[in-house]
Amino acid sequence: MVANNAYQLDPDPIDPCVLTEQLTHRSRDIWIGNDNMILNTRKCDGKFWDLVNEHPIHPRVLDVIKLSRIYGVYRSYRPVIDRSLITALVERWRPETHTFHFRTGEATITLQDVEILYGLIVKGNPVVGYEPQRSVVNWQNICQRLLGFTPHPQDFKHSSIKVSALNAHLRLQPRLPDWATQDMVNEKARCYMFWMIAGLMLADTSGGLLKLMYLPMLEDITAVGSYSWGSATLAYLYRFLCKASQSTQNEIAGFLPPLQIVAQRDTRNIFPVGLPRGPHAARWFAHFSWTDTIKHVLRVFTDALDSMIEDQFIWEPYSSDIIESLPEYCRFGRDIWRARVPIFCWDVVEVHLPDRVMRQFGLVQAIPFPFPFPFDATHFHHDRRRRPNTNWELEHAQWLHFWNHIDQYVCNAPILHGSLRYDDPYLIWFRRITCFIIGNPISSPQQQGYVPNATAYETMARHIHLMVNKAISLGDNPSMEEFYGFRAMVRDE
Repeated sequence: MVANNAYQLDPDPIDPCVLTEQLTHRSRDIWIGNDNMILNTRKCDGKFWDLVNEHPIHPRVLDVIKLSRIYGVYRSYRPVIDRSLITALVERWRPETHTFHFRTGEATITLQDVEILYGLIVKGNPVVGYEPQRSVVNWQNICQRLLGFTPHPQDFKHSSIKVSALNAHLRLQPRLPDWATQDMVNEKARCYMFWMIAGLMLADTSGGLLKLMYLPMLEDITAVGSYSWGSATLAYLYRFLCKASQSTQNEIAGFLPPLQIVAQRDTRNIFPVGLPRGPHAARWFAHFSWTDTIKHVLRVFTDALDSMIEDQFIWEPYSSDIIESLPEYCRFGRDIWRARVPIFCWDVVEVHLPDRVMRQFGLVQAIPFPFPFPFDATHFHHDRRRRPNTNWELEHAQWLHFWNHIDQYVCNAPILHGSLRYDDPYLIWFRRITCFIIGNPISSPQQQGYVPNATAYETMARHIHLMVNKAISLGDNPSMEEFYGFRAMVRDE
């Protein structure tokens, strides 16, 4: 694969019939008016934020966390997750391309987003390793050596530890004594880092358990920051988006805050109140308010995405000025943000496809071509269960080659000036292989603004007649200027 060839035209890499069928799979429940299909968002971060709000982390401990390159997650504070918005986005998620299909084209969460918003390093070693089968006694010894306490046997379950055990330990001595040694500081830092990694960034659907496989990766404090936590977090989020896109699923996990922030930042018709274009997720925590938005109404979000137009989507959210104003840890991996490679998190392997969303980088979008990674429609069913003593580095060897030579797979394209024309080859192709409408227009919410009265119908009729007369006046061969003027008129009406 050569990056410079990533923009050759390809006829139909995806079967349009299959795509439309799968795209509307989850949304069938919305069409029949089933409001119970709002996804449950699973996480175990509530007690973490309660703890650090009551007992701020000691500066010496924070210095260690900063070296780990996951400090931005702590700095972003507790996120507010709207389940209806997350569900509306999941309805438009395509597992085979890892993109959301909107009316205006494809968009997704990229390596750029996780590094800019949360400072999660993307350039580094993949988060994979050997996972031997360990006894409870072994895990107790590891916890004592790395975390500074020995959990009770009942605190363990299936190679995981209960959040309540870690929370109780940290609350026993929330403040670091002045005489604390560096080893004590490191133990305290590992407790917080382990909770952030297993409970926030890589949270699963268990709700109250933290996977212990990540803990040995924190043994060498100086090496924690060498791992690509950003790509691992993104791979894990991709996996849960793929799972949740199935109509049989009723919950989603993974690191959901960047997904919601990107939606709030980029879709103007859902959140009309301007949000600050800051480079860090903490800006949304500081200023975001639900005052002028409708909460927990899935159909409202679905209808808003169904009716979205080009001008209502911010394609390039990070200008060069914003990127340059960021601290170094938020732009360390900028040279690989557009890398078209597999990304890893132990058993999870997903594909990062920035060539499908080049407009998010301010570049021209062309018709993408398929990635050589074979797509398995049931890939999200494969996990670590019944796979003891697996060396995931060997398991993923053929795909790790791409990551280990990531500089060779960075996609490039010309700079985009303005927006895409309606007759752009990419948009023509995209309209053939996707489905624009997810919700059921017959069952729109019976709220003010949705059900027109008689006067509104008369006004609508006059506008329709006006557009018809305008179309007739254009004749059979209108100029491009007249055509786009008419298109703008129809869009506004």
